[in-house]
This record gives sequence, C-alpha cells and structure tokens, in this order.
Amino acid sequence: MREAGEQLRLITSRYLLCLNIKSYRNARGERYLDALWHKDLTQHTRYLKNLTVAGPCQAGEPPPDAIAWRSPQEEVRFIDLPATDTAIQAVLRLPSTAALIWRAIGKSDVVHLGVAGWPIPYGWVAWPMALMRGKPYAIVVESAPWRLQPGLPVTWKAKIRAAISEVLSRWCVNHASLVILTQEGYRRTLLTKAPDRGHVIHASWVDEENIVSHEDAAELWRSKRLTSGVSLKLLFAGRLARSKGVTLLLDTMQILIGEEIPVELDILGQGELRAECEAACNNWGAGKVRMLGTVAYDSAFFQLLRRYHAVVVPSFSDEQPRIVYDAYSQAIPVLANDTPGLRDCVENGRSGLLAASNEPASWTDLCKWCLENPDELEKMGHRGIELARGMTHRAMHRKRWRLLLDMLGRAA
Repeated sequence: MREAGEQLRLITSRYLLCLNIKSYRNARGERYLDALWHKDLTQHTRYLKNLTVAGPCQAGEPPPDAIAWRSPQEEVRFIDLPATDTAIQAVLRLPSTAALIWRAIGKSDVVHLGVAGWPIPYGWVAWPMALMRGKPYAIVVESAPWRLQPGLPVTWKAKIRAAISEVLSRWCVNHASLVILTQEGYRRTLLTKAPDRGHVIHASWVDEENIVSHEDAAELWRSKRLTSGVSLKLLFAGRLARSKGVTLLLDTMQILIGEEIPVELDILGQGELRAECEAACNNWGAGKVRMLGTVAYDSAFFQLLRRYHAVVVPSFSDEQPRIVYDAYSQAIPVLANDTPGLRDCVENGRSGLLAASNEPASWTDLCKWCLENPDELEKMGHRGIELARGMTHRAMHRKRWRLLLDMLGRAA
C-alpha cells in the first residue's frame, strides 16, 4: 500500500454519481444533505474534478440534522430526480426519471451506480443505458437489503421481491467495468461472472483524528477494569429494527438479568422497536437497559464509545456495518452475529467475538466469556486500533480512487 500522504491526482473525466440518496432543497433554493452523505460526498470531491450527482430531491425544509451543502469544488453539479416514497410512485415517475438519467449519462464519461435503494435502485435503470451509450460504469455494493434474513418473518411478497432484486442486481454487477464490494459474500454471490474482477473494500466512516492511541486505550481500560462487582457495559448503536437483531438482544438481556449476571446495555438509536426497548427499560429496573436517544456522528459519539467494554452488533442482515470500525477506533471489541458482512471484518477471538448461532443462549455465552476473560477483551480492543488505522474513511476512498484510475486507464 502506498503512503497515506500520497497526493490524490484529480480525475478530470466527467463523472456521474447516480444513487438513491436523497437531498433537500428549501424555498430559498439551498441544498441540504444527510450528515453522513455530506461527509462521503466531500471525500468524492477530493479526487473527482467534474462531478455530477443525480439523486432524488425533496422540496421543503430539510430534517433538523441535515447539513447545508457548500461545494468544495465549483464543478459539482446536481441533477434532481423525482423523490418517491412508494413503489407505485416510483413506477409512475419512472419515465421522467429514466429520461433524466439517460441525458445525464450522455453528458458523462464514466458512471457510478449502486444496486440498493428504495423503491427502485437507479442502478437497474442506468446500467443498460450506460452500455448502450458506450460509457464505462463502476458499481459499489454496500448492502443487499432485498435479501431474506434468517430469523425474521418472510412473506410471499418479500420472496418475490428478493428473487427479482437478486437477478437484476446480478445483471448490473456482472456488466460493470469496475466492481467494488464491502464483503466477500457479495463478490461470490453477485459477481458470478469472473468474481476475481471484484475488489473487496470494507466501509468505514472513521477519520484518522478520532482514533485513540494505544497509550490512551490502556488508560481507558484501566479506568473500566472488569473486576468483581463491576458490570459488563455493552452498547448497541443502530436502527431499532428486527433486522438489526434488537429483539435478539432484548431476549439475551432477559436471560442475563434472570441469572443475575452483571451486564448493562445502553441503546443508541431510533426505530420501530423503540416502544419494546423502552418497556424493557421500565420492566428490568434502573441501570440494566437504558435508552440514550441519538447522538451526532462527531467527537461526542466517539467519547461515548469509550465508556463500554464491547459494542454489540446482533444484525441478521449480511451487510458490513460501519459501526464495527467506529468501535475499533476507540479500542472497543465487537460482539456480533456470524453473518457474511460481520465475519469479514470481525476477527473472531482477535478483535471481537462471533456468536455461535442467532440464539439468545449463544449471546448469553458471549457475555459470560467477556466477564470471565477481561484481559483477553482488552487485547481485542488494542487489535481493533490497528484495524481502524488501516480502514479510515479517507483510506477507503483512496483505495477506490486507485481502482478508478486503473479503470479509466484501461478504457482510454
């Protein structure tokens, strides 16, 4: 790997970023982006000189946590596609959406697509257009939300959607000039034609300045040493949904509390299972389960992480959650379900632990092991620091930048 200080050479090709990520425009014409999308797009502008972003735009006042977009480069342009919330709306507006994408591809030299997005991923619409117009396209696969998830209810509609989405996404991925995926499982199942063409790059939001030093990590672990009478402090940070394993986590806590195992769980996030989580807080007594609401993704979030002995990621989906590297950056090991996405970035027994099954009993065993092996838990935390240093948000984009240069060199 080249030095992290290597100067990024600007890519001057007309680059179209076409994704199902919403922006907002108020009555004054000011554009706002979700905070993390703002962070990610800013990184794109470090190496893309002629960047156009095509995505859904919602008119009206933005959400409270959205950030006003002030382009780091004047060349960044936006093409506002119709914002849709339902499949019926998406179908009705598909002709106008397709026309806008068609024209945008015609004015570009290279296209960047994805296969995730509700209601209809733009990648499904744009990839045949890119081929017809002779434009190379890159595709980044960060999640496959259409897939059925173990342990969750399955309807016939979900089965049909999953089957159709898998076929269309596979077509899109197999015809791409450059394929980047966040985990090995996606390369194996989606890039079925010559999977060696795919490049696995984990996803991370972490910035270098937020990574704790080994010296500071050692002091943090001394301050929260797991000794007799000290509770194992766990943090869940994510959307409160069944797919994220929230009910599995609550069932696990019920067992631990019943056995009087000293474990405390803090829950950070919002979602449809908020009421169930609040009921658990009320039923199990003060301090056992606490709701923290939400915290902005900034220094306060990383300071919060440092309080805990482990971050728990009981997700059922096969995506690679960014929270793993957030935890690593603060020398916090990860307890996770053994899914393809988590298996790829949690080194079992070195930077965290993977549950033997999607069952509360397995998770109960993980928690007991942590209480019985505090020194090993701390070692895992220190290993996480090294992993975080190798996969910062900037490092992720640097790897993508090199691959884009190679792709454009081949296409020239």
